[in-house]
Amino acid sequence: MLSCKVLVVEDERIVALNLQQRLKKLGYQVPAIVASGEQALEKVRDLQPDLVLMDINIEGSMDGIETAKNIPAELDIPVIYLTAYSEDATLERARDTRPYGYLVKPFSERALHATIQMALERRHTDIALKENEERLRLAMEAAEMGSWELDLSSRRLLRIGPADSVLGSTQQVFTATWDDFLSRVHSDDRAMVSQALDRSVGDGTLFQAEFRSRKVNGDLRWLKVQGKVFPPRRDTGVSRVIGVIQDISERKLADQHLRQAATVFEVSPDGIAVLDQEFRIVTANPRYCELVDLPLDQIAGNKTDLMREEVVQPTKLREIDRSLRKSGQWSGEVVAGRKGGGEYQLLAKLVEVRDESGGATHYVGVFSDLSPVRSAEQKLFYLAHHDALTGLPNRLLARERLERSLERAKRVHSQVAVLFIDLDYFKRVNDTLGHSVGDELLRTIALRMQGCVRSEDTVARLGGDEFMVILDHVDDVDDVVIVARKIISTLNQQIDLGSCSLSVSPSIGISLFPENCGDLDDLIRAADAAMYAAKEHGCNRYAFYTAEMTVETARSLALDQEVRRALQREEFVLHYQPQFSMRTGEMVGVEALVRWQHPTKGLLGATEIISIAEDNGLIVDIGEWVLRAVCDQTRQWNEAGLPFLRVAVNVSPRQMRDHRFVDAVQRAMHQYSLPAGQLEIEVTESTLQSGSNCLSALQRLKKMGVSLAVDDFGTGYSCLSSLKFLPINRLKIDRAFVREMQADTNDAAITDAIIGLAHRLNLKVIAEGVETVEQEELLRARACDEAQGFLYAKPLAAEALVEFIRQRNRKH
Repeated sequence: MLSCKVLVVEDERIVALNLQQRLKKLGYQVPAIVASGEQALEKVRDLQPDLVLMDINIEGSMDGIETAKNIPAELDIPVIYLTAYSEDATLERARDTRPYGYLVKPFSERALHATIQMALERRHTDIALKENEERLRLAMEAAEMGSWELDLSSRRLLRIGPADSVLGSTQQVFTATWDDFLSRVHSDDRAMVSQALDRSVGDGTLFQAEFRSRKVNGDLRWLKVQGKVFPPRRDTGVSRVIGVIQDISERKLADQHLRQAATVFEVSPDGIAVLDQEFRIVTANPRYCELVDLPLDQIAGNKTDLMREEVVQPTKLREIDRSLRKSGQWSGEVVAGRKGGGEYQLLAKLVEVRDESGGATHYVGVFSDLSPVRSAEQKLFYLAHHDALTGLPNRLLARERLERSLERAKRVHSQVAVLFIDLDYFKRVNDTLGHSVGDELLRTIALRMQGCVRSEDTVARLGGDEFMVILDHVDDVDDVVIVARKIISTLNQQIDLGSCSLSVSPSIGISLFPENCGDLDDLIRAADAAMYAAKEHGCNRYAFYTAEMTVETARSLALDQEVRRALQREEFVLHYQPQFSMRTGEMVGVEALVRWQHPTKGLLGATEIISIAEDNGLIVDIGEWVLRAVCDQTRQWNEAGLPFLRVAVNVSPRQMRDHRFVDAVQRAMHQYSLPAGQLEIEVTESTLQSGSNCLSALQRLKKMGVSLAVDDFGTGYSCLSSLKFLPINRLKIDRAFVREMQADTNDAAITDAIIGLAHRLNLKVIAEGVETVEQEELLRARACDEAQGFLYAKPLAAEALVEFIRQRNRKH
């Protein structure tokens, strides 16, 4: 690929020209030389070179590394750094941009040529890999399947494709244990699924099972899971089961209706007629007479309509004759007429009756009226393409209609708009008022949204509280805005459901064809991304898709997956910050703080973990890990003869709302033989206001002997009068008040008030974030009981904390 185009980014003119000559000598094209990052990005968009040679120290507001970060990822343009800088900090920054090469000046033409060729080959491989992954993803989506993988040693589901969406739930079911997955299986099917897996693991056969699972709205759906056992991996020695999961609800529904139709035929016997060799009716049962609408005495001796030339086409008669001669039977559909007029279709079957010598004596005809079948087929088609609750088009029909709209738009060069609508906080309706009220609310919302669009537009329900509106033949973007505002206004109006009145706030994401996307799936994803942007900006509003939304979605997803992998790979560690008595100076406890030992970024603080874990629900699993790790470490300290220390553990609001939390605390303390008085649970003020579940949990913990503390006191919105009812032992003064005590009299006054209030309620007070001797003296003068902060010690790893304690003991 010597004819490839190479963009040179170098602010030293002489160096750039020399590099250009060397590249041309090697057979490469150099369409442009630029000196700044801004010029480089402009040339990248205009020229779309095959490769960029980038100096790190260049003109302008961006250096070479920042410039490389801003090259659009979809262009797949390799970047090779040519620089005199090789210090660790620069290499670390450059590594984050995933460069295709890094040459330190000066370098030879041979090294330059080899690096470029390897970069181009890697680019070719990367593009091929990306295309293969895209094809696999699209194939899975087309089959409406999700992939899963089960670690047989830990019984944890390690990795999953879109299988959570197949389950019809926003919960990340497949990142938990196999038992958690089984809890989603209908109780009547649970043992069957479990036995099928055990049987497959035992004899190495294919694992497959069909079972029922309850959706978020309470409805049942049928799922089919398949998998195969694979031998242990060389790197881990762990056996796995890898497979797919598929929603087969529609197939099951179709099977059910077909069985119902078969039952109808069995319960209501078909028309049966005995015919002679000339196909004249000898006798018939009442159902046959009912079909032809004539009594037996009027049809006996007459030729059946099936063999009358005035009724059946000659080609059909010849077909029947050939089939009877060849096999002695024939079946097919025929058109018959009733006495009162009109035609109807029959499913007929003729079977030859032979005597002992093998000669034909009679024929038996079985006739079924196909009218109910035709009606059932139409009904099945409707059910397969419409939402059972609202009667709106479902996801399948919505996709078909959108596809047709896009084809029309391409032919006539018009616009199509997709509105992705999610009802804000709808889950609260089901949780508090019941699914029957939620279903009635959805039906009413469906009718209201249909009234907001034209007859040629489509309103579809995708599932749960998600809807899609397809606006065909859009003349102006303002028309889309009008519809979006109309939907918001209409749904904001009170909905009378008899037992209660409700109003709904929707979040609407909008994407346009062809402006935003030229592909159906991309158009839907763009509208979905815009909907999440609307939610992030306060809900009850609409947002148009922008390219930045895709980047942000990808970044959030990457962070989410990193945290998940970190938990699976045990990358989280604990550090402990000592706490001291301000009266005696003795060390009285430690606070356990979670850290992330990132494989490339080093040690990261809790802020890199907590917010993501709160959003994706992993905070409960991480919290349980922290609890077990703290209890285990404390047991080791106790066995090593270290002083009896109180160990504080921070608990998130989501953990406190989980009814399993208190039991998890009790199990951990029992497992590691931890005295209850040695464990302290810290909760925030906002957590205390999250409902009666929190108060009940605190009371149970208190009865167990666990110490309780309110963290960051003074920064929340709790009612002070509620403190006297809470079973807490300690208040923690937020570091913000401690930091500003000297400079801000208000912060000093608040600190005074907190300490005074706590002491009057017989509560201890601990100040966090103490960094200076002056802060310590002010707190001691106010009779603050305990303190922690950098003045005394930073958070330490377990081993470092032990050494810290031993050094203090030697000094004292």
